[in-house]
Amino acid sequence: MERVIKVLILALLYVLAVSVVELLGFYHPFFWTYSAVFAAVIAAWPYFKLCQSSPVPGMAILCAVLLLMMNFIFGQGHEYFALGCFGFGCIAEALRKVFGNYRGVKGVITSYMVMSLIPFSKSIVLWIDYNTAMELIVSRMGDIYAAVMGRMLSKYMFMSMLALTLVFAFVTIWILTRNWRPRDRYDY
Repeated sequence: MERVIKVLILALLYVLAVSVVELLGFYHPFFWTYSAVFAAVIAAWPYFKLCQSSPVPGMAILCAVLLLMMNFIFGQGHEYFALGCFGFGCIAEALRKVFGNYRGVKGVITSYMVMSLIPFSKSIVLWIDYNTAMELIVSRMGDIYAAVMGRMLSKYMFMSMLALTLVFAFVTIWILTRNWRPRDRYDY
């Protein structure tokens, strides 16, 4: 029971870290469109501690599902985000299984790089369905917010956001795992 509580607390800390960055998007569109980059840095520690303390299957999926539930509860989820949560969560779990937490840090690093793309799946709607997304933004945030966001949406911004997210996720989780020596056995 103690282990389950620890896992839930760490998973909720991951969700909270990603959510704090997304909440900054209410203040400026830069934080909303680049939320994946900032979340890649802030959410690394809870994810690392979760993988370190519980190298069992399902940790990445748990984080993705909790993040999805929280976003739908607050009315911020959509089908692309749901697809991103399940898709990236399943890929991260597969990477953890292939590389394994107990054999080294490769499983943690590669799975976290994939998990860092989950917030990116929330803003992908701006490039897929631009007109509908902008109408929604105007109705919620106003014309000025939408005008600033509209200027930030280019294919170069899209590629830079993707590249920066992966680089920041790799560097952050690599720093956290530098001195981690996984145990051969875990007591359950």
